[in-house]
Amino acid sequence: MLDAVRAAAARGVRFPLSAIHYAETGRILDWRQRKNLTDVVAPISLMQTIRAQPVLMRHQFLVALHETLGRPAFRPPRPEVLGVGVHWAFSGVQALFKVVNDEGQVIDVDTTRLRHLNQYAEAAVFAGPLPDELPGLVDLGYVAPRVLESRPGSRVEYEQWLSEQLADRSPDTDELRALVMAREIHHEYTDLLNDLFADYRLTLSMITGGSTGMASRAKAVAFMERVPTARISADMKALLFRNKGRSWSWNMLRDIDALSLAIPYCHVVVTDKDAADLLGRTGAGTRHGTKVVAKLHSLPELLDDITSSVDHISSKTAWDELGPGDSEYHLQTPEPLPYDDRLLGASMRLVDASGRAFSMPNSGVRTANS
Repeated sequence: MLDAVRAAAARGVRFPLSAIHYAETGRILDWRQRKNLTDVVAPISLMQTIRAQPVLMRHQFLVALHETLGRPAFRPPRPEVLGVGVHWAFSGVQALFKVVNDEGQVIDVDTTRLRHLNQYAEAAVFAGPLPDELPGLVDLGYVAPRVLESRPGSRVEYEQWLSEQLADRSPDTDELRALVMAREIHHEYTDLLNDLFADYRLTLSMITGGSTGMASRAKAVAFMERVPTARISADMKALLFRNKGRSWSWNMLRDIDALSLAIPYCHVVVTDKDAADLLGRTGAGTRHGTKVVAKLHSLPELLDDITSSVDHISSKTAWDELGPGDSEYHLQTPEPLPYDDRLLGASMRLVDASGRAFSMPNSGVRTANS
């Protein structure tokens, strides 16, 4: 199986990670296990990542507004989905380490070594901190994923609360689906929609056409159905709420987050049987032409289908921003850059594609308490 995946990756098939992969890996307590996982994942994925969820959701909502209200007037162009690294996954900005002089200008250096250094750094971030690094990180504000999940007011608690409210109720399928979609708008997308409404001078009542009651609900649901990730997430949650014997867990919530983001952009997604069954009942895979795989033995054939059905699979990745490289992903500790007079006073800094210094903003990516 692993050989088939590696062969497909060598032919140009992309195996991107997402923010959820970082979160799930960070939950593993044993650093050696995280490191071993990274040693397998990095050469296959090349640490390519799906863009931050808020960036893709903004585009999805803009398309829905364009189709529903004609604003924006032109259909928004699809943003770049694939990049590399943790910053692309969490902020949607491509940020890489480059050498910057004391005037803030990027200095051209050996691109092969610079690429190696960045690949090593990205793999190290994915593997997470060493045990002896944790005390210092905690002093700087680091919170371990499991600690974050255990705090009051988590997203799991939010979903479990509705399960408890529905324990003695049996809303019909349409009513429950509309309720879950309304909660998705309120809890997950209020800030994003408020920003978009302000930008285009819109209101929620314009989406519903000023109607009330069932007509208003139908128009609101129709709007949400135009937002692929929100629709998939709400439909999967609605199915879980219908099963009164199910309790909410972090595992299922992370599956919903990851799958609802991946389905609209990937040819194939791999998940467990439980999540695959839920997805099958939503029809999301069929709608987006995405194969949902729960049995790994079927994956090699699907990978062969992808490579044979596409005339040309580009071998270029966002790593090429740093310059040409070989076909290997370099996990070993990089050699120091050779020194010359231009490097006097220079430092290694994280910069975006334009060369501006980058600092991680409040990404808006879904976390334990948001």
